[in-house]
Amino acid sequence: MVLRHGFKAEANRLAVQLREELGLYASAPLPSTVLAEHLSIPISTFSAAVEADARVAVLLGTEKESVSALTVHCGPRRHIWVNDAHEVPRQNSSVHHELSHALLQHTPGPAFDPRGCRHWDGDVEAEADWLAGNLLITNEAAWLIARRRMKDGAAMLHYGVSKQMLTWRMNMSGAGARRRSA
Repeated sequence: MVLRHGFKAEANRLAVQLREELGLYASAPLPSTVLAEHLSIPISTFSAAVEADARVAVLLGTEKESVSALTVHCGPRRHIWVNDAHEVPRQNSSVHHELSHALLQHTPGPAFDPRGCRHWDGDVEAEADWLAGNLLITNEAAWLIARRRMKDGAAMLHYGVSKQMLTWRMNMSGAGARRRSA
């Protein structure tokens, strides 16, 4: 998918602006729980849903890779449900992805297409992926990681991200090249 012209810069500006609203530096970590509270979007776990419907348990076990997180819409309100069977960095990415849909005011679509298959809008998902990455690690944070020559483990722990997310954001921000040459 190709993002519309200017979207990448807009996403980073929005991620920095949200940090400013919360009194954080542009390079500070932004926990999903803090952002969700700021946006008045509750987050619940699949484990909590099992109490209401035991069928959800399959998403914590044999089918845990099928769903990372989802947003339930009730009119204008949103409620994010996250698969707590996943590692914390993946949960953080998944929740930031769902929060990105809200921030970008993506219109909720049907869960399934007419054939009964999962409905997927690649452009909308690509935007949410890109913004989520910026919410987790802004360009400013990536450059700070490079300047400070932070080890991967320390950066991953500080920002609550996986190795894959850290590598992607370092490369997409341009800071990865500097980090490798240092």
